[in-house]
Amino acid sequence: MTKFSKKFTVTNNLLTTYDYLKPSAILDFAQEIAGNHADELGVGFNEFIKNDLIWIIVRNKVQILKTVKQIKETKVDSFITKPRLFELPRDYVFYHNDEEIIHARSIWVIYNLKEKRVVVPTDYKVLFTEDEGLFSRIKKLPIIQKDNLHYEKDFVVPYSYLDHNGHMNNTHYLDLFLDIFKPEDNEIIKEFQVEYISQCYLGDTLSLYSYVNENKKYLYGYCKDELKFYLEVIF
Repeated sequence: MTKFSKKFTVTNNLLTTYDYLKPSAILDFAQEIAGNHADELGVGFNEFIKNDLIWIIVRNKVQILKTVKQIKETKVDSFITKPRLFELPRDYVFYHNDEEIIHARSIWVIYNLKEKRVVVPTDYKVLFTEDEGLFSRIKKLPIIQKDNLHYEKDFVVPYSYLDHNGHMNNTHYLDLFLDIFKPEDNEIIKEFQVEYISQCYLGDTLSLYSYVNENKKYLYGYCKDELKFYLEVIF
C-alpha cells in the first residue's frame, strides 16, 4: 500500500451553522491530499499539464462513521487502490484523536486535453497496486428521471467556484446541496455519493432539482437540459 498522510486544521468557515464539518470540506481535504500525493509520485498537476493531461474526478463516495462537533483538526491517510480500466480509485481515512471518523473514495481518471479523451493509465506504473482498499467497487448511482424531480432554482457558476483547470470545483456541489436542503441540527449526514457527468464552466447556468425518498435526499444539476451532476445524501 502506498500511503500518504497529512494533518489539516479545521477553521470555522469549514463548519456548518451547527458546527458540523461541511461535506464540501471533506471533499476539499480529500482533493488536497490526493494532489499532494500525486505530486510526490510524479503524476501531479504540474507534471501532467506539460503533456496536456489533467486529473478529472468522476465519482465521490463518503461514509461518516462518527460526527464530531466543532472539530479543530483532522489527520487524513490517503492511498491508491486497484485500477479498473480507466478508473483510478483513491481511498481516504479521516481521524479525530486517532479514531477513524470518515471513510471515503474518489474515482479519478486521466484526461488528455488535446485529444479530448480519457487515457488508459498503462504508462503510469506508479499508480498500479493490487490493494482493493476500503470498499468493493462503487457503482454509479441510478438516475432519477427528470419528470420526477422538483425544480428548485437556477444557479450561475461564479468565478470563485473555479479550480485551476477552469472548471467548477467538484467540492461545491455539496455546498449547493446545503443551500437547497438547509439540514437542521438533528439531521446528521451519514453518507453521500456524487456523480460528475461533465464539467461546468464560468457563467454556466445550472438548473437545480431535488428529490426526497425517506432518509435519502437528492440534488440534480442540469445545464440546457444536459445532466451535469447528481448526488445522493443519506441521513
